[in-house]
Amino acid sequence: MYPTIDLGFITIPTYGLCAAIGMVAAFIVLMLTSKYRNLKSDSLFYMSLICLLGGFLGAKLLYIIVELDTFIKDPSQLLYAITGGFVFYGGLIGGIITGIIACRIKKFNTLDVADTVAAPLVLGQAFGRIGCYFAGCCYGCIVDKSHPLAMCDIHGFYRMPVQLMEAGALFIMTIVLIVVLKKVKRSGFTAGLYLVLYSVWRFIIEFFRADDRGNVGALSTSQLISLVLFPIGIALILYSFRDKLFPSKYKAVIAKPETSSVEDDTSPESDRAE
Repeated sequence: MYPTIDLGFITIPTYGLCAAIGMVAAFIVLMLTSKYRNLKSDSLFYMSLICLLGGFLGAKLLYIIVELDTFIKDPSQLLYAITGGFVFYGGLIGGIITGIIACRIKKFNTLDVADTVAAPLVLGQAFGRIGCYFAGCCYGCIVDKSHPLAMCDIHGFYRMPVQLMEAGALFIMTIVLIVVLKKVKRSGFTAGLYLVLYSVWRFIIEFFRADDRGNVGALSTSQLISLVLFPIGIALILYSFRDKLFPSKYKAVIAKPETSSVEDDTSPESDRAE
């Protein structure tokens, strides 16, 4: 583990460095893929900055909620809550809420924006997980030294490298989402696929983590959130195929083009659903 990089004249937190690299990579992918939903890259860039702020606040808030008992017992730990400590799902929820508000203000198609930011979000998270590995946080369960995936941590324990396992899964997921975004033009499908894929992966990988991250009964907080996000993802995928699932209703809408506008068009490519 290398929590910091000492250059002599400056010490760089490895997690912060990985997060910064991930952020730059995510914005590059965002600018390159915005064309697949005919979104203006400059407007999308500024919207993403706003969502990033909302995500930061959400990640911090959920961390405080999860560790509330610790802060009650030892209020001095709140200082750490200010300088560190994040929960990804809190950031995702905060970013989604901020994004919906921003889309309404800018009158963007919310689902098209969600489709476009899915792959960059996953890519940024992948680099963040690499940072987690170097920082020694979000660690896996202890395994025998002979285990094929065993890696020694800073304390000399052999653990499952769940951070690197998730990073690898997220890099693969990034490629899949970019391909789907390009090939499937139905608003909401890519975002729904992301929620399904990540919620399933996160639910499973949580069984191999050993860090204290809050529990609700027998499940971790993240597993509980995964159970909520999975059906939402399925619903988005089904909604993107609403013209196939409800052909009579869809035809009834497009049968009167003279009474509809671009904003009210309910075709999969131009739907303004929010």
